[in-house]
Parts: sequence; structure tokens; C-alpha cells
Amino acid sequence: MVKVTTLSEKDIEAIGEAFADYAYADGEKGMALFYKSCDDVKEYICGYVRAMLAAGCLYSTSEKHEAFIAYRYSKDNLPLSAGMILMKYIFKTMGFGGAVRMVKYISKGGESYETAVKKSKKPYIFVGLVAVKKEYQGQGYMRKVLDIAFEEGRKRGCPVLLETDAVLKRDKYVHLGMEMCGQESLMTALICMIW
Repeated sequence: MVKVTTLSEKDIEAIGEAFADYAYADGEKGMALFYKSCDDVKEYICGYVRAMLAAGCLYSTSEKHEAFIAYRYSKDNLPLSAGMILMKYIFKTMGFGGAVRMVKYISKGGESYETAVKKSKKPYIFVGLVAVKKEYQGQGYMRKVLDIAFEEGRKRGCPVLLETDAVLKRDKYVHLGMEMCGQESLMTALICMIW
């Protein structure tokens, strides 16, 4: 595991491309539901990566940066600088109206699993991004990168929570040891209990 403190623009772009080029199952749109194009999804993900770098929440499988995971411990606050970067890219890629539509759409699905866990005041690890660079996909790096968050959950004695936007992604996470614990209209929540 490598904590990532700096990344080249090329690496940031590779993460955005890997995420934006995902082939959803028939009828699924995932995050693309809120964006005008795959380029907008890519730009948002690149912004998210920049925010997680600023927050100190980005990790990689090795110095070669085959795969990345962004996670944070629930009791740690996201730095204001990271929040500002994230907001900048939300408004840049979907505009104010698009952000409002997204919030309304997601809220129709009811309370998220993360919100319910938050209300219980129990600590957890929240995974906000899992990405494997295209040239390393299908080689076991998703398991390796998830193990980084699972190990953090073991150290802290708390579960790891991840929400995903696709059935096929959900099935991969379940295969890698997570359990499905809830489903909203867009997002599926998975949790890995590690006590």
C-alpha cells in the first residue's frame, strides 16, 4: 500500500478515464444519468481525485499506481480545501441546476445507508472511489486495492462501507467479500463487516 500525496496529470486522467469508460448493463446509466457526456463524468472523477489528494485520503497498490482507492474514517473531517475542490468540480461538470436535480433524485431513494450508519454514531470506513487503470484491469488489482481499506477497518475494528452505481460492480464487490446491505434507486450500498 502506498499513500498517494502527489499524482501526475497523466495519472489523474487515467483514473478518470477508467471510471468514465465503464460499460453499464442494459438500462443502467450510473453516474452518467447526471452528466451530459462521459467527458463530464471523467472531469468530475478527476476533480474527486484532486480533492482526495488534498484530504490525504488517496491510496494506491504500489509506486506503479496500478489501482487507487479513496477512503476516510468516519470520525475524520474532510478538510475545507478538499471540500472546496469537490464543490468546484460538481458545479463545473453539472452546474447548479444539475447538482440540485441530482440531490432530488438521490433523495427520492430514501435515506442512504451511510446516513443511517452515521446517525447510529458507530465508526466506519467510507470508500468513495475504487479505480483500476485500464492496462491493469482483470489482473486482481481490485482485490488488492480493496484490501487496503479492509485492513484499515480491521485496525480500527469497524466496518467498511462502499456505495456503487452498477449491478456488475456490486457483484464484483460481493465476490471480493462485501455484503449488500441496502439499495436506493441509483446507488447500491455494500458493507464489509470486519470485527
